[in-house]
Amino acid sequence: MMSLFGGTEGGNTNKKKYVNLTLSIKQTVLERAHHRCQGCSVKFNGSNGPYFEHINGSRKDNRPANLRALCEKCFEPVKKKESRRGILGTVLNNFGLIFGK
Repeated sequence: MMSLFGGTEGGNTNKKKYVNLTLSIKQTVLERAHHRCQGCSVKFNGSNGPYFEHINGSRKDNRPANLRALCEKCFEPVKKKESRRGILGTVLNNFGLIFGK
């Protein structure tokens, strides 16, 4: 049986289906979040549209179960983290976690 959130009961997922972040996937995530930020619960409207965080860090994994809808304020640290890629980014992210930056 297929889950609404991107998989089957056995955990098998057609990964090709979730390569692109489509409007229907975004809508599924927003409905699950009741059109609120999953960080601070602010309600989304026309001026503060949602941003989508990839929980596991892979931008190619657009399963609804791997996405969180966030407001611009809550997405800011995610954006900084996602902009740090590669070995240097990993070191900087870990440094930030240790020293709270």
